[in-house]
Order: sequence, then C-alpha cells, then structure tokens
Amino acid sequence: MLAKLQGTAYAAASGAARRATHALRFDKPAGRWMEALPVGNGRLGAMVFGGVTQERVQLNHIELWSGHPSNDDRPETLAALPKVRELLFAGRYAEANTLAQDKMMAPKNSEAFGSYQMLGDLGLEFEHAGNVTNYERELDMAAAEVRVRYRLGMAEYKRTVIASHPDRALVICLETTAPEGLSFRVTLSRDRDAEVGPDGDSVRLAGRPQPSGTAFAAHMRCVADEGQVTPTENGYQVRGARRALIYLTGATDLLADRPAARSRADMEHVVGQPWDAFVAFHQAEHAAFYEAVELELGPLPEPITADARLNAVKTGANDNALTEAYFNFGRYLLIRSSRPGSLPPNLQGLWADGFSPPWSADYHININIQMNFWPAEVCGLGTLHGALFDFAERLKPDGETTARIAYGCRGAAAHYTSNPWGHTALDGNVEYGLWPEGLAWLSLHFWEHYLYSRDVEFLRTRAYPFLKSCAEFTLDYLVTHPVTGKLVSGPAASPENRYRLATGETGWIAMGCAMSQSMAHAVLTQCAQAAADLGTDAGFAKTCHEAVLKLDRLRIGPDGRIMEWPEPFEEVEPGHRHISHLFGLYPGAEIDPRKTPELAEAARKTLAGRLEHGGGHTGWSAAWLVMFRARLGEGDEAHQMLQKLFREITSDNYLDMYTASTDPIFQIDGNLGATAAIVEMLVQSHNDTLRILPALPTAWASGKATGIRGRGGLVVDLAWDDGLVRTAVVRATRDVDCEVIAPPRQRLLGAYERGRNIVAVAGAPSFKAGRTYDLEFAEA
Repeated sequence: MLAKLQGTAYAAASGAARRATHALRFDKPAGRWMEALPVGNGRLGAMVFGGVTQERVQLNHIELWSGHPSNDDRPETLAALPKVRELLFAGRYAEANTLAQDKMMAPKNSEAFGSYQMLGDLGLEFEHAGNVTNYERELDMAAAEVRVRYRLGMAEYKRTVIASHPDRALVICLETTAPEGLSFRVTLSRDRDAEVGPDGDSVRLAGRPQPSGTAFAAHMRCVADEGQVTPTENGYQVRGARRALIYLTGATDLLADRPAARSRADMEHVVGQPWDAFVAFHQAEHAAFYEAVELELGPLPEPITADARLNAVKTGANDNALTEAYFNFGRYLLIRSSRPGSLPPNLQGLWADGFSPPWSADYHININIQMNFWPAEVCGLGTLHGALFDFAERLKPDGETTARIAYGCRGAAAHYTSNPWGHTALDGNVEYGLWPEGLAWLSLHFWEHYLYSRDVEFLRTRAYPFLKSCAEFTLDYLVTHPVTGKLVSGPAASPENRYRLATGETGWIAMGCAMSQSMAHAVLTQCAQAAADLGTDAGFAKTCHEAVLKLDRLRIGPDGRIMEWPEPFEEVEPGHRHISHLFGLYPGAEIDPRKTPELAEAARKTLAGRLEHGGGHTGWSAAWLVMFRARLGEGDEAHQMLQKLFREITSDNYLDMYTASTDPIFQIDGNLGATAAIVEMLVQSHNDTLRILPALPTAWASGKATGIRGRGGLVVDLAWDDGLVRTAVVRATRDVDCEVIAPPRQRLLGAYERGRNIVAVAGAPSFKAGRTYDLEFAEA
C-alpha cells in the first residue's frame, strides 16, 4: 500500500477551478479551540490546530456520553395540573407559577442526564526546527480535508487530515521533501476514565465515563514509507519517513455492542485501502452532498485569509465572498456531522472540547436541534435529515410514558432538552421546563421531509405514525377556555421568556401562549393532511380538523405586536433571544405577507421591538431573525442582521458563537440556521407558492444559485443581475401545482416547458414530473 502514496497525498478534489469561497485559508496555526478547523464523518470528529512543532488533533465521537436511562416522570405533576389550569384561567398567575414549580417540576437528575464528552487527543511532536516560511492552514470544504503546509529551510512539509464516512476512519497523511525525512512522535490520550495501551499492531484507548455512560474504544495505527516506526506505550515513534499515515477508528456501545471489536474491525478495513482509493471514495461520497447546491454572489474580490475577510466585515466592509464562504461552511458542517444511523448534531454539532461542555452539548429541542436541520431540505441534503428522525423515534417511547404519567394524555410529549438516553420528563424551572411541545416540533420535520420528497412510503411508515402520536397528545392537552370557549393549550411557557404582572411579580407559564397555539395548529393541520394523502384514518383527521377550527389563534395586542401570552403582559426582557410567538412566521406559515397582511405587519412591529432592545445577540437568535426578515420579504433588513451575525457573533474560524465573548461558546445552530436563511432570501416555497428572489438585498445585486430545493419536489436554478431575474429554471421531480410569485420589481410572463414550447398558465403553472421549465419575467 505504501508504494501507492507517491504523488497522491495532496490531490485536491476539484483543483484550482473552484471559487475561493469553497475553502477557509489561514496563515498561522490556531491559538485556541475556537480557531481550529473541523473534520468529521458523522460519528468521528476532530478539531485540527495546525501547529508546526506540536500538533493537537482534538477528537470526538458523537455517541460518547456520560449518564444513563432514568424514569423521572412524577405522578404529582398530573395531580397538580387541574389546579394550575384553574389558577391561570382565574388570572392568579403568581400562584399558578409557584404551584407548578413546586408540584409539577422535578429537580434535574444531572448524573443520569449526563453530558456529551470528548473522545481524547491525538498529539504530534515533530523533531524539526528552524524558521517557518510559507505557512498555510486550510479547510477545503469541497474536498472535506484540512491541510497544513509550511517550509523549513528548503524542505516542504505537508499534512492532510480526512474523516471518511465510507471507511469510518480519521486519517492523517504526513509528507516532507526533507532529505532526512520526517521524525515525530504520535500519541493517543484521554485525561480521564480511560486506559491506553498496545492492541496488536494498534494502540487502543478504551474506557467508560464515570460514574456511568457509554463504553468506548478507539484504535490508532501508524505506517510509514522509507522510515522506521517503533511502537510506544501510547503511540509510535517515527524516524526518517518520507511519508506516514496515521489511522484512527472508534466506536461506543450506545447503539451497538462490542465497541472495541468494531473499532478494531474498522481499523483492519481502512489500513488495507490504498491511499488513492481512500481519498477518491471519501471525496466522491462528500461531493454527492456538497455539490447539490451552488451559490455565487457576484465577482470575487482579491483573495485574503478567512480571518482577515471576517475582520474586514467586522470593521464595516461589505464582502459578499464572506456570505458565500459562510453558506458553504454551514453546508459542510451539516454534511460532516450528520448521518442516518447515528445521533444527530447536538448543540455543538460533532465538535466539543472537554468533559463538561456548555449545557452538556445536549439536545435542546425548543429550537436548537430543529434549527440544525433547517438547511437540510432546501440545500438538497434531505438524506441527512434521517439522523434527526432516528433520534426522534428513539425518544418516542419515553415520550409516551411522560404523556401518560405527567399529563394523563395519549400520544407522546417531551420538553426543552433531551439526550441519547431518552430523557423526556419535566425538570428544572418552569421558565424553560414546562413546555411539552418538543416532540411536536420534531414531528414537523417529518412532514417537511415528505413535502420536499413526496416519499409516500416515508409518510406511511415513519412520518404519519410520529405525527399522529404528537397530534394525540395535542388534542388531549387542549382544553376549552371558560370565557372564550376556544381551545387553548397549557400550561406552558413561551420558551425561556417571562412576563411581569401588575404586582411586580414575574411569571412564565400561561394558557394559550402564541407558540403553543401555533404549534397545535401546525401539528393538527399537518396530521390531518397526512392522513388524507394516505387515504387513511378519516375519523381521526376529522377530529384534528374540527379542533383546528376551535383553536384560539394568534392575536394582535394593543401595541400592534403579536401577543406572546394570552394577556398583554409587560416583558421582563424586551430583547429576549427567543422570539417564540413568531413561530407562525417561521418555521410555521400562519403569518404570510400576502395572505395575512395584518399579522405580517404585527410581526414587523414585534421584530422592531426586539431589536430596539438588543435582540439577536446570540448566534442562533440572529439566524432566526434573518429568517423572519426573509419571510417578510425584507431583503435589506435580513442582510443587515446577517452582517450583525458576522460582525458580532462569529469566531475567526467561522464557527458560530453563543454570544460575543473573549472566551466564546460554540453553538452550531447559528451556522446552520443562517445557511438556511440565505436560501430563504432567494427562494421560498411555502403555502403552495414558489417565490423567486422574495428578499433579495441590494448588496446582492448580481449572482446565481443552482440546486435550491422547493416543496413538492422542485429544483430551482437562478441567475440575476441588477436585482432582476435573468434566467430561472425549474426542474420537477414530482407533479406540482403552485403559484409562482415574481420578484418585487418583476412580473411573471409564463412558464415554458423546455422542448415542448408549451406556455403554462402565467400565475399557477402545473409542473410535471421529469420535465424542465423556463420561467420568464418582465420588469413590472
């Protein structure tokens, strides 16, 4: 195999022809974790620092968790539920909040809940010195490789790091032109709960988090060309190698047993692969996802390092190349952190340092994990959605227990956060904990996947059963308001936000919060439509439809804004990061500038109020605000919020920050939410419409986008100049009837079926499966 290394270690997937925005380049090593570069294969992940004499490759496995399953549901919750509702309906909010906290909530069982943990570190110590020149560190997002190169004297040194999904391994290739070759030491380590030692030709790291957690194992092996490799207790000493390959594999017992045996089998498989074949297989698998979509926002400026480009924007420059690169980076992160059959990306995706990352790097299901998958369908990555569906279905049995014990309801329910152990119970504070709609929100992702794919078998076997379970809980949790006679959901919080009463006291829960009502509307409506599409469960669909007609719907308050709670309470934190009462704007579709202009105007005022008081100060919140602006057709405002995200809440390596800080916390949801929002500014397809350039900002005067997906099975390619569409091509994978809405400055002339010269109805063409259409526009 080693003979095949010649001339292949630095072959990039796509060569120099690619736009520079498909790579992030730096001229120095990372000084801290938030400057390192990520690689991943959906299970194994690594952050590469790019040091010269010392290299740290920090390792993760998506399934490595402390904790254990635990049934924390309390019958006392159900006993207190009627009284809490009675107090809320009577306007005795302070008493209701106190009773709910005391009787409905349990203390969080932190030991059982556990935390995501790092796998360990792969360390490299090189025996070379001198003045470094021509240093470059690069994440090639198109090839899914991190590369490091530099010169010492006349010799060149190269390092390539790949995490391959097909071969289930992380591989580091080291090369040099130095006559004496490479001499270095490589070690595998973990600071706790693990042992490292020889295992045949490999070094094995194995252990289990204490006091409980997943058993894990990793194997490392090093082979070299023209050099000597000597095993050590925790790694290898290499001398005089022209090239060397370091392999790492890993597994846990979360989803399958015998992790050490599986890791070792993966090692034997990958070591037997020629390097050329390994790289080609990896790149082809990655390209099938990455090349599904392409975005260009005009001519590129002179190439500069990624951090310099970001810093220029932070000082006021407008650089569309940064938007392109950020968009490509978001897609890269989802591709490299999500694969069906394993866990979905958590709060930090696949990449987290240490043994107690912020918020345990858990699965917040009151927006964060959902936002992680907002780009999946629109960017042609619907297959990757499977990891979220797998996770949701793993939660469902525990959610059924929670629904029955805590609420006396059918179906399934879960709350603000979860983990791989099936945590669905109420715990913590009512402010964030008493919100039983986590699974309901996840159910909408099943429906969205069906809308984009029109996969009837998926709808029958996976989406509808999950939707129905959430609809059953929703129906049972709704109660009739004693004054209005409308159906309202509760008690529930408007996630993580609070109100102030006239007495000065604060509260969190209410009956019929805007988000709860929008969620009920979405779940019941979509479940009924799913049953109709399948031709099944007509009686249940009728029940859902009748409940929708009785729902209390979104209301506009005296100040002209969407009411977050059933009364126009004073907000304790007017710039709060959650904007849950606009769920009906996105990801819902209740609020539509064309169909509900009054609600749209109230949503604008709601956003203005949030921003006036500092809203959008977290990365994910800023991304959500970009999406809201896009749905409202406010391109320049969406662009301004995107620039705020770049300027204030993006680290030098383009990872999203929770908030601006000298010691920032990484959250992947901001990256992924903003990626989806960029698409939403260009194409929208909700409410049976196809909207072309609905929120194009002035700054994006010219550009093109290919491969954008629309609901119903549409694929859209666009090119525009001076803010006007020049070409618009729609490919239909299914029969679709929808209204085409032209950009604000244009009108639709017609849809011409390519090869047949048939003019479809100008406003609402019927797209036929397997056919391609040209949309023609004229200036309005």
